[in-house]
Amino acid sequence: MINRTIWIEKIEHFWHERSVIWLSGVRRSGKTCLCQSLNYAEYFDCELPSVRRMLEDVESFWKRFKDQYVVLDEIHRLMNPSEVLKIAADHFPGIRIIATGSSTLGASSKFRDTLAGRKRDLWLTPMILEDIVCFENQDIEHRMVHGGLPPFFLSSQIPERDFQEWIDSFWAKDIQELFRLEKRASFQRFIELLLMYLRPKYTVSIRVLSVITKE
Repeated sequence: MINRTIWIEKIEHFWHERSVIWLSGVRRSGKTCLCQSLNYAEYFDCELPSVRRMLEDVESFWKRFKDQYVVLDEIHRLMNPSEVLKIAADHFPGIRIIATGSSTLGASSKFRDTLAGRKRDLWLTPMILEDIVCFENQDIEHRMVHGGLPPFFLSSQIPERDFQEWIDSFWAKDIQELFRLEKRASFQRFIELLLMYLRPKYTVSIRVLSVITKE
């Protein structure tokens, strides 16, 4: 497993400020892999029914982890994720938690208000220069052509089919749900205009994205 050192350092720094970290980022940016690389933390995938059952009794769950590190991945699958984190922050301050979930959950007013002053937000960006070093490929042109999402960056060829699936999911789950946009063609044109500011040597990326974002 690749250790994204700069992000691990950010997480550990933020834990000195707040007991709860809300880790967000676009799909396939590597949130789950980053959390799993914290080998000193107890990892729980909230998509699993067994984990959701464990968290039905929130107080008993947190009592098990005094002064430990806990990852709650895909926390939006719980009935009341903000309450789970609030109880931990207020009554078990020695526990350090990192939680991931849907963009719509993180943007909801209830989630933000309930955890106000209790969490630090960390946005996992597509790969930056320090990440390229960790992935042992410092070819900037490869990064620009393949994109900054780890699965695509690690591919030896441009993964057009996988990128198509990512665009479809990003459009349906993030753009439409968050911004209530209905016309995909307008979104496509907006992305293309942004990409036009790239240098001509990266027009391969522009052409690929133009093809896969068509309706």
